Amino acid sequence: MDRHEEAVMQLLTANGETFVAHHYDVAAGWQSPAFVALRPTKRQLYVVEVSASGFPLGLVNKLNERVAKWYAPLLEQLQGLGVTDAEWSINTLVFVRSDQIAWLQERVQDLAGVHVLSLEQASANWNWGDAVWSGDYDFASGEVPQRGSGKAALTH
Repeated sequence: MDRHEEAVMQLLTANGETFVAHHYDVAAGWQSPAFVALRPTKRQLYVVEVSASGFPLGLVNKLNERVAKWYAPLLEQLQGLGVTDAEWSINTLVFVRSDQIAWLQERVQDLAGVHVLSLEQASANWNWGDAVWSGDYDFASGEVPQRGSGKAALTH
C-alpha cells in the first residue's frame, strides 16, 4: 500500500464505522480496486480507486466498465457471503490529483454513482473538518470537508 492509499484509507475509516478491504479480488482476481469499503450503518458499499498519476487513462477505462467489472460480481460475491443484501447501495469513490479531476470527469461516459475527490485534500488529515471524524460525513458529497471552509452541507 502506498502513502496515497494509506491517506485514503485513513479518511474512509476516520468515522469509526467503515470497514475496508485493500485490493479485494473482484471476480476471482479479474479486478482488484484499491479498496472495497463497507459502511454497514448506512448499508453502503463503495469501490474505491486511488491515483496520483498525471494522466490516469487506465482509470477512465475502469470507471467506464465499472458496472460489469466491479458492481455485478462484487454484489454477487458479498450477497453470497451474507455480508450485504439487495438493499445495499453501491457507488465508486475516486481519489485523484486536484488538477486531474475535471480531466477525468470529462472522459467518464456516465458519472452516475461516481464521486471524484481530491487526493490532496484526502491526504491532509490535519485540515479535515469535524464531519470526517463522525458518521455524518457523506462520501458521496464529492468533497473532503475542510476546516474553515464554511460549507455545512457536507453531511446528509
